[in-house]
Amino acid sequence: MKLLGEINCFGQCLRLSEFASFIALLIVVSIAMLAASLMLRNPKQRIMTFVSAQVCVLLAIAATFYVMNCSEMLSIYLYSGYVVVSTIIIFGVLRHYDRILVRRLDARPIAPLMKWTQDFVDRLTSATIYYYDSAVPRAFASGRSIFVSLGLLEVLNEDELKAVLAHEAWHIRSNSRTPYLKQLALMTFSQPKKSELENLADVFAAEIAGSEALSSARDKLDKVFI
Repeated sequence: MKLLGEINCFGQCLRLSEFASFIALLIVVSIAMLAASLMLRNPKQRIMTFVSAQVCVLLAIAATFYVMNCSEMLSIYLYSGYVVVSTIIIFGVLRHYDRILVRRLDARPIAPLMKWTQDFVDRLTSATIYYYDSAVPRAFASGRSIFVSLGLLEVLNEDELKAVLAHEAWHIRSNSRTPYLKQLALMTFSQPKKSELENLADVFAAEIAGSEALSSARDKLDKVFI
Protein backbone atom coordinates (compact mmCIF):
# COMPACT_ATOMS: atom_id res chain seq x y z
CA MET A 1 0.00 0.00 0.00
CA LYS A 2 1.38 3.42 -0.97
CA LEU A 3 2.02 5.93 1.81
CA LEU A 4 -0.59 8.38 0.50
CA GLY A 5 -3.11 5.57 0.47
CA GLU A 6 -2.12 4.65 4.03
CA ILE A 7 -2.70 8.22 5.17
CA ASN A 8 -6.18 8.06 3.70
CA CYS A 9 -6.71 4.70 5.42
CA PHE A 10 -5.67 6.16 8.77
CA GLY A 11 -8.18 8.96 8.32
CA GLN A 12 -11.05 6.66 7.36
CA CYS A 13 -10.38 4.13 10.14
CA LEU A 14 -10.14 6.86 12.77
CA ARG A 15 -13.33 8.53 11.54
CA LEU A 16 -15.28 5.28 11.74
CA SER A 17 -13.76 4.00 14.99
CA GLU A 18 -15.42 4.28 18.38
CA PHE A 19 -11.96 5.04 19.78
CA ALA A 20 -11.62 8.25 17.76
CA SER A 21 -12.77 10.47 20.63
CA PHE A 22 -10.41 8.69 23.03
CA ILE A 23 -7.45 9.21 20.68
CA ALA A 24 -8.40 12.87 20.21
CA LEU A 25 -8.58 13.28 24.00
CA LEU A 26 -5.09 11.80 24.40
CA ILE A 27 -3.72 14.23 21.83
CA VAL A 28 -5.38 17.22 23.51
CA VAL A 29 -4.11 16.14 26.94
CA SER A 30 -0.58 15.66 25.60
CA ILE A 31 -0.60 19.14 24.06
CA ALA A 32 -1.88 20.63 27.33
CA MET A 33 0.83 18.85 29.32
CA LEU A 34 3.49 19.96 26.87
CA ALA A 35 2.36 23.57 27.27
CA ALA A 36 2.33 23.17 31.06
CA SER A 37 5.88 21.79 31.03
CA LEU A 38 7.07 24.99 29.35
CA MET A 39 5.53 27.15 32.09
CA LEU A 40 6.62 25.24 35.18
CA ARG A 41 9.71 26.50 36.99
CA ASN A 42 10.70 23.39 38.91
CA PRO A 43 13.02 21.25 36.68
CA LYS A 44 11.73 17.96 38.10
CA GLN A 45 8.10 18.95 37.60
CA ARG A 46 8.87 20.08 34.03
CA ILE A 47 10.43 16.74 33.14
CA MET A 48 7.67 14.69 34.79
CA THR A 49 5.00 16.70 32.98
CA PHE A 50 6.84 16.35 29.67
CA VAL A 51 7.18 12.58 30.18
CA SER A 52 3.44 12.37 30.95
CA ALA A 53 2.78 14.15 27.64
CA GLN A 54 5.00 11.62 25.86
CA VAL A 55 3.10 8.72 27.44
CA CYS A 56 -0.18 10.19 26.16
CA VAL A 57 1.31 10.45 22.65
CA LEU A 58 2.51 6.83 22.83
CA LEU A 59 -0.96 5.67 23.91
CA ALA A 60 -2.47 7.64 21.04
CA ILE A 61 -0.09 5.95 18.58
CA ALA A 62 -0.86 2.50 19.99
CA ALA A 63 -4.63 3.16 19.89
CA THR A 64 -4.38 4.41 16.31
CA PHE A 65 -2.57 1.28 15.18
CA TYR A 66 -5.12 -0.85 17.03
CA VAL A 67 -8.09 0.58 15.10
CA MET A 68 -6.47 0.12 11.70
CA ASN A 69 -8.46 -2.28 9.54
CA CYS A 70 -6.16 -2.05 6.54
CA SER A 71 -3.73 -4.94 6.06
CA GLU A 72 -0.10 -4.85 4.95
CA MET A 73 0.45 -1.24 6.09
CA LEU A 74 4.08 -0.27 5.43
CA SER A 75 4.04 2.53 8.02
CA ILE A 76 3.14 0.12 10.83
CA TYR A 77 5.87 -2.30 9.79
CA LEU A 78 8.43 0.54 9.59
CA TYR A 79 7.47 1.89 13.00
CA SER A 80 7.58 -1.58 14.57
CA GLY A 81 11.03 -2.22 13.09
CA TYR A 82 12.18 1.21 14.29
CA VAL A 83 11.04 0.40 17.83
CA VAL A 84 12.77 -3.00 17.83
CA VAL A 85 16.09 -1.66 16.53
CA SER A 86 16.13 1.34 18.86
CA THR A 87 15.33 -0.91 21.84
CA ILE A 88 18.25 -3.20 21.02
CA ILE A 89 20.62 -0.23 20.71
CA ILE A 90 19.51 1.55 23.89
CA PHE A 91 19.13 -1.45 26.20
CA GLY A 92 21.94 -3.47 24.66
CA VAL A 93 24.74 -1.33 23.21
CA LEU A 94 24.43 2.00 25.05
CA ARG A 95 23.99 0.42 28.48
CA HIS A 96 27.50 -1.02 28.21
CA TYR A 97 29.07 1.79 26.20
CA ASP A 98 31.31 2.81 29.12
CA ARG A 99 33.30 -0.39 28.59
CA ILE A 100 34.01 0.70 25.04
CA LEU A 101 35.01 4.18 26.25
CA VAL A 102 37.50 2.75 28.75
CA ARG A 103 39.36 1.06 25.91
CA ARG A 104 38.98 3.90 23.42
CA LEU A 105 40.22 6.58 25.82
CA ASP A 106 42.80 4.28 27.43
CA ALA A 107 41.20 5.35 30.70
CA ARG A 108 42.44 4.16 34.07
CA PRO A 109 40.78 3.96 37.51
CA ILE A 110 41.41 7.15 39.44
CA ALA A 111 41.63 5.50 42.88
CA PRO A 112 45.44 4.92 42.76
CA LEU A 113 45.93 8.56 41.72
CA MET A 114 43.32 10.33 43.91
CA LYS A 115 41.71 7.88 46.30
CA TRP A 116 39.46 10.47 47.96
CA THR A 117 37.56 11.08 44.70
CA GLN A 118 36.48 7.43 44.47
CA ASP A 119 35.60 7.39 48.18
CA PHE A 120 33.52 10.54 47.67
CA VAL A 121 31.55 9.07 44.76
CA ASP A 122 31.11 5.75 46.58
CA ARG A 123 29.07 7.64 49.19
CA LEU A 124 26.75 8.95 46.47
CA THR A 125 26.33 6.06 44.05
CA SER A 126 27.89 2.87 42.71
CA ALA A 127 30.28 3.98 39.98
CA THR A 128 33.94 3.75 39.04
CA ILE A 129 35.83 6.95 38.25
CA TYR A 130 38.29 6.81 35.37
CA TYR A 131 40.78 9.44 34.25
CA TYR A 132 42.15 9.82 30.76
CA ASP A 133 44.90 11.85 29.12
CA SER A 134 43.45 15.03 27.65
CA ALA A 135 44.26 18.69 28.27
CA VAL A 136 40.63 19.63 27.64
CA PRO A 137 38.86 19.88 31.03
CA ARG A 138 35.91 17.54 30.74
CA ALA A 139 33.82 15.17 32.83
CA PHE A 140 30.95 12.91 31.77
CA ALA A 141 29.08 9.81 32.90
CA SER A 142 28.34 6.66 30.93
CA GLY A 143 26.85 3.41 32.18
CA ARG A 144 28.25 2.86 35.68
CA SER A 145 31.37 4.94 35.06
CA ILE A 146 32.46 8.56 35.44
CA PHE A 147 35.22 9.87 33.18
CA VAL A 148 37.37 12.91 34.00
CA SER A 149 40.24 14.33 31.98
CA LEU A 150 43.64 15.24 33.39
CA GLY A 151 42.93 18.77 32.22
CA LEU A 152 39.90 18.90 34.52
CA LEU A 153 41.93 17.66 37.48
CA GLU A 154 44.45 20.42 36.87
CA VAL A 155 42.07 23.40 36.72
CA LEU A 156 39.67 22.55 39.59
CA ASN A 157 40.34 22.63 43.29
CA GLU A 158 39.02 19.94 45.63
CA ASP A 159 35.65 21.56 46.37
CA GLU A 160 35.04 22.31 42.70
CA LEU A 161 35.95 18.77 41.73
CA LYS A 162 33.50 17.46 44.35
CA ALA A 163 30.76 19.55 42.74
CA VAL A 164 31.54 18.15 39.29
CA LEU A 165 31.70 14.57 40.57
CA ALA A 166 28.39 15.01 42.42
CA HIS A 167 26.85 16.33 39.19
CA GLU A 168 28.00 13.23 37.30
CA ALA A 169 26.99 10.97 40.19
CA TRP A 170 23.43 12.23 39.79
CA HIS A 171 23.49 11.08 36.17
CA ILE A 172 24.73 7.65 37.30
CA ARG A 173 21.96 7.45 39.91
CA SER A 174 19.45 8.25 37.16
CA ASN A 175 20.92 5.84 34.59
CA SER A 176 18.43 3.13 35.55
CA ARG A 177 15.64 5.40 34.27
CA THR A 178 17.52 7.10 31.44
CA PRO A 179 17.23 4.21 28.91
CA TYR A 180 13.46 4.19 29.35
CA LEU A 181 13.31 7.96 28.87
CA LYS A 182 15.42 7.69 25.72
CA GLN A 183 13.27 4.87 24.36
CA LEU A 184 10.09 6.82 25.12
CA ALA A 185 11.57 9.84 23.35
CA LEU A 186 12.39 7.77 20.26
CA MET A 187 8.97 6.12 20.15
CA THR A 188 7.19 9.50 20.39
CA PHE A 189 9.71 11.42 18.24
CA SER A 190 10.29 13.92 21.04
CA GLN A 191 12.63 14.41 23.96
CA PRO A 192 13.02 16.80 26.89
CA LYS A 193 15.70 19.45 26.70
CA LYS A 194 19.08 18.22 27.84
CA SER A 195 19.33 21.35 29.98
CA GLU A 196 16.45 20.09 32.16
CA LEU A 197 18.43 17.01 33.19
CA GLU A 198 21.54 19.13 33.65
CA ASN A 199 19.61 21.48 35.95
CA LEU A 200 18.52 18.56 38.12
CA ALA A 201 22.11 17.33 38.29
CA ASP A 202 23.24 20.84 39.29
CA VAL A 203 20.64 20.99 42.07
CA PHE A 204 21.96 17.70 43.45
CA ALA A 205 25.59 18.86 43.14
CA ALA A 206 24.82 22.10 44.99
CA GLU A 207 23.20 20.14 47.82
CA ILE A 208 26.24 17.88 48.14
CA ALA A 209 29.19 20.20 47.47
CA GLY A 210 27.68 23.65 47.91
CA SER A 211 26.41 26.19 45.41
CA GLU A 212 29.62 28.26 45.60
CA ALA A 213 31.82 25.32 44.58
CA LEU A 214 29.45 24.43 41.74
CA SER A 215 29.31 28.02 40.48
CA SER A 216 33.09 28.37 40.68
CA ALA A 217 33.63 25.13 38.76
CA ARG A 218 31.17 26.22 36.06
CA ASP A 219 32.86 29.63 35.75
CA LYS A 220 36.26 28.00 35.19
CA LEU A 221 34.92 25.53 32.63
CA ASP A 222 32.89 28.20 30.82
CA LYS A 223 36.01 30.32 30.41
CA VAL A 224 37.80 27.38 28.78
CA PHE A 225 35.02 26.72 26.26
CA ILE A 226 34.25 30.35 25.33
